[in-house]
Amino acid sequence: MKKIIAALSMCLLAAASPLHAQDSSYHNYLYDSRTAYFRELPVADTPVIFFGDSITQWGDWCEFFGQANILNRGIAGDNTNGLLARVEEVTRHRPSRLYILAGTNDINKKMPAAAIVNTYRRIVERVQATSPATRIFVQSVFPINNQLIGRQYYSGTNEQIKALNKGLQAMAAALHVSYVNIYDALLDSTGQLDARYTYDGLHLSGKGYLQWVHVLQQQPNHRAN
Repeated sequence: MKKIIAALSMCLLAAASPLHAQDSSYHNYLYDSRTAYFRELPVADTPVIFFGDSITQWGDWCEFFGQANILNRGIAGDNTNGLLARVEEVTRHRPSRLYILAGTNDINKKMPAAAIVNTYRRIVERVQATSPATRIFVQSVFPINNQLIGRQYYSGTNEQIKALNKGLQAMAAALHVSYVNIYDALLDSTGQLDARYTYDGLHLSGKGYLQWVHVLQQQPNHRAN
């Protein structure tokens, strides 16, 4: 009996571990309807895919890169657990390149950095297993502007974001995928998200998106097509 109790205790501790923190709150009308919509679309021929939350969703990627074969798989409010739950819809296209950006909403939900990185790792490993030819780009989480952001809806800090990015960079190196530091390219001289690049301290303006695209275009393994 003591052995059984000990085993159960270990299971409970594992379930409560920060590395296994789960969040199902991504399930809302927008997430569920947009995911269902994606799954009804035909399989594309080795497209480029942008995969993430609202910052990804609101980007006009075909226009930015001047090519038609780019799929936008951003959903506003999504987090890493939401991305993991719908990654198969992405990998079914066997994308040539996959740009992933997630973590902003996880931080706002008080998810520990270690848990976010662990879920991100599972996403990358799932892609590697099911679409091994895909070149994966892990993008850093973007900074915020403390003067412009509305604290009534976002509680994260740049210190938390930098700590998460450090973990994401290490994870990307361990899994042999590209890490793209967008964070530094969006900063002003005070270490905040440059006011030119945002309209609310969190989401990007047109100039912000163009700066992001510029960084991606400078990557050594980036191709226009």
